[in-house]
Amino acid sequence: ALPISLTALFAAMMQQEFAPVQQGMESAAEIDKRRQRYPFSVVWGPLGPLTCCCPCVGHMGIADSQGRIHDFNGSNSIGVDHFMVGTVWRYAVVGAPHEAAEWDAALARADAEYKKHSHDICCDNCHHHAALALTES
Repeated sequence: ALPISLTALFAAMMQQEFAPVQQGMESAAEIDKRRQRYPFSVVWGPLGPLTCCCPCVGHMGIADSQGRIHDFNGSNSIGVDHFMVGTVWRYAVVGAPHEAAEWDAALARADAEYKKHSHDICCDNCHHHAALALTES
């Protein structure tokens, strides 16, 4: 079971930006906003006019131990290191460097599974991909 529900995580992300780095994290695991690197993080960005009309609507991804964002961006398609909506607006660090091998393996399993999925804006989307990766970890 996840220590935090995805709904609670999303609600918190909408209210504030989480602390970028936990004390004692290795330099390889530091947030680098300029390069769009968010190691061990769930990330979120707006979906243009949809987010303007309904602020809770947006695109979600999850970053590996190196900070590369993985996002389910269409049927049978996982983007890696190219966030579909461009710039990350919100992020939450949800993993730690000592979990790197397990974390990256969980993302690989979620990516492999979602490469077989058809995208459905309501029932099988980027949020579900990120949730599977978190569950796998």
